[in-house]
Amino acid sequence: MNWEVRTMRSGTSCFNGALYRKTMARFWPLWALYGLFWMFAIPLNLMNRYFNYLRWTGGTGTPQDLLLDLAQSIPEYLAPGVWLAALMGLLCAMACFGYLYDNRSACMMHALPMRRETLFVTQYLAGLSFLLLPVAAVALCGVLVELALLPPSMWADALPCLAVWFLAHSGACLFFFSFAAFCAMFTGHILALPVFYGVLNGLALGVYALIQSLLDQFYYGFFFQDPSGGPVYYLTPLYALIDANGHIYNPHSWSIDDPLLVAIYAGAGVVLAVLALLIYRARQVESAGDVVSIPLVRPLFQIGVAFCAGLSLGLFTALFFGCYEDPLALTLCALIWTAVGFFVAEMLLKKSFRVLGAWKRCLAMTAAMAALCLVCFLDPFGIEARIPQAGEVASVRLYLESGYPYDSGRLSGLELTDPQHVQQVIDLHKAIIRDKDRLEDNIGNSVYVSLDYTLTDGTRLTRRYSQVFLYKAEEHAEGTLTWQVGQLISDRSLVTQAYGFDQAEQGTLMETYLRSVYNTRKQSYTDLSMDDYGQQLWQAVKADFDAGNIGKRYLFDDEERSENTYVTDLSFTWGHMNKDGEQEDFYRSVTVTLTPQAANTLAVLESTGLGNDYQLQPHSRDSGDDDYVDGGWDRSGSETVSIEPDEPAMDDLASSYGVIGGADGPTATITG
Repeated sequence: MNWEVRTMRSGTSCFNGALYRKTMARFWPLWALYGLFWMFAIPLNLMNRYFNYLRWTGGTGTPQDLLLDLAQSIPEYLAPGVWLAALMGLLCAMACFGYLYDNRSACMMHALPMRRETLFVTQYLAGLSFLLLPVAAVALCGVLVELALLPPSMWADALPCLAVWFLAHSGACLFFFSFAAFCAMFTGHILALPVFYGVLNGLALGVYALIQSLLDQFYYGFFFQDPSGGPVYYLTPLYALIDANGHIYNPHSWSIDDPLLVAIYAGAGVVLAVLALLIYRARQVESAGDVVSIPLVRPLFQIGVAFCAGLSLGLFTALFFGCYEDPLALTLCALIWTAVGFFVAEMLLKKSFRVLGAWKRCLAMTAAMAALCLVCFLDPFGIEARIPQAGEVASVRLYLESGYPYDSGRLSGLELTDPQHVQQVIDLHKAIIRDKDRLEDNIGNSVYVSLDYTLTDGTRLTRRYSQVFLYKAEEHAEGTLTWQVGQLISDRSLVTQAYGFDQAEQGTLMETYLRSVYNTRKQSYTDLSMDDYGQQLWQAVKADFDAGNIGKRYLFDDEERSENTYVTDLSFTWGHMNKDGEQEDFYRSVTVTLTPQAANTLAVLESTGLGNDYQLQPHSRDSGDDDYVDGGWDRSGSETVSIEPDEPAMDDLASSYGVIGGADGPTATITG
């Protein structure tokens, strides 16, 4: 009777203790090394830093303060720990369900006197224990260390941080192991499991990136859209969990960015485990050795391989041979690799090289890829020409890498909300689309334009135009693309915003340099430190800018630009000072190109007594100076000289020199 009762219990139980212990003992190095890693990372590290705090801190503070700081920083391990959880989830699934991938092992395990539900649940719990038990042991040891070494007044600040790490990391482990177990049910080959697991972890983001790349090749100006916050983001677990496990520091506690999302993924892990069990119940033992063990999934596998191979390798081939801008060549490459991917998948499924008999299905797959490329080519949805109406735009971020001189006045990253400026950007966008196929011989310049619209409904529209051609003859022709660009770069309010004078003054002036002053003795360009005259020069630059004598933009690098700008720039660096008066960080740099008309700035430079060793040179390609390279001045090998007002020689020179950069010409020389 007792024997019959035990047999009935074995037949109805969903857990087998003997098999669980056997699995735990068999793969002990896996979970032991995992626990050892975290043991060194958290409790042993806390103890080591505590007992050696003099070596780590130089004697500042107390060991208790150091230990509290370390305890509160434990959640910093969560984001990198997501990668470790993903790797360990795969290894544990391969260990616990590895018997499914060998015919003899699969037959032996399924011949045991237990139901499939019992076998699955036991192995699943064993694999989950590989992850959760070491984490729990590490958390317990961490609690003991903190309770033993910290005073009770610090427990409330330290222990919750350890709890945050334990719960969040356990949730990530639960999800990734369940996901790996789910993937394990679809294949009968041990090497296919890590491939499936890795591919499915990034499949949504990968397919999204491939489609975006295809659209980028077909549509002028199309730009990869950030998938954050959308379905692609949440269907890419590594991406979403790393973001969710980012930490937020408060004065007395730590929290993670999105604990709800971590909890949702943990719940998804439970759902995946249930689905894995359902698939396991229907799985054929004879499928051991098959790349795909579930018949229903085989067509999906073949379509997926063909589609991804066609897009990824097709794009790569077109880029490799330099024909990616030709839609027909790109389509041909995609079709060829789609067919190759289809037959490779057929070989894997049939475990045979005799696959040409599937040519009809291959033809259907290539036809589908051709249809996708045709839709992209015809653009029936108007993606390329989509331009929002002014009333639909809440703001637009403009990057317009155009105009001379090369200083901080370039329109780079400006956030525009004024309706007039928004309309100017929309008009520019329309002109770019209108001239997209235009290419003439009299090109005067090419510019980079980036438009990032934020629409009133919360969506975004981003376009990037890497090479927009401008024509000198159309500089003053109203309505042309060249005229539109000129209107924007010469808009004084936008230029003022680009220089950012007001934002810079929120900090402390740290450094002032005169860049690329020509040293007549050494016949090279030199940087001069003007820190002692920084405030004077800053106020002079602002006065000249308000008067319109500095900051004027030129659309072309022509004679007008050369006659009205110098090579020399004034560079100001602003930053913050900490409570000890030490430099903390830099947050703003303003560079202004000098001009012959900048009377206030030149007057201050005159008073510094630079002497006749230095000249301000006109910015001209025909100046004969060999240091000019591709739109800038090569200062490699130049020296930096500090100009100080208390040098007697400079004081003597100050009473006998002329004016720098007078109205008679663009070349200025200090003469004694």
